[in-house]
Amino acid sequence: MSGGRSEAKMSAPRAAAADRNPKCNHDGLIAFAVFGLVVMAAWTLVIKYLAPILYVVSERAAGRSPGPAPVMWDFWWVAHLALAWLLWRRHAWARAAGMAIAAAEIAVVTVKFIAYMRRPDLSFWRLLWFTNKVYVLAFFVVLLIVFLRRKGWPAPAADPGPAPGALSAGARS
Repeated sequence: MSGGRSEAKMSAPRAAAADRNPKCNHDGLIAFAVFGLVVMAAWTLVIKYLAPILYVVSERAAGRSPGPAPVMWDFWWVAHLALAWLLWRRHAWARAAGMAIAAAEIAVVTVKFIAYMRRPDLSFWRLLWFTNKVYVLAFFVVLLIVFLRRKGWPAPAADPGPAPGALSAGARS
């Protein structure tokens, strides 16, 4: 089906969304980047904290002594969620923070890969770590390429003004 009529039907929901949120410009890259960062943070938390703890709990429940939980301490997930929030809100610092985090992650993961390749460990826990780092490296390489090729992306959101019900700077309560 083609023609003006079908196009109008397809664009009506987008027009309605733009009417409700004038800042909305339908940038799918923002949604993709935020989704990728949230998945990355969740994956990191599961494989570095939750899975090792559940492993120890299940081994102890089975009557075996697994030793301490093989938790892999890592707090990059905090930076990933912060960047996701900055991108989603189109904060003025989103681009600078994104480029800095991407460059830092690429450098850190590359150094870790070099060390890992010199002495590979094919244990279950290190392979979980390795798959996570492959995702992290690939994601941030792509994100850095997007930042470098799209000057000004993401465009900062327009100032929405005070929140509903908020007092203005000069108002007295």
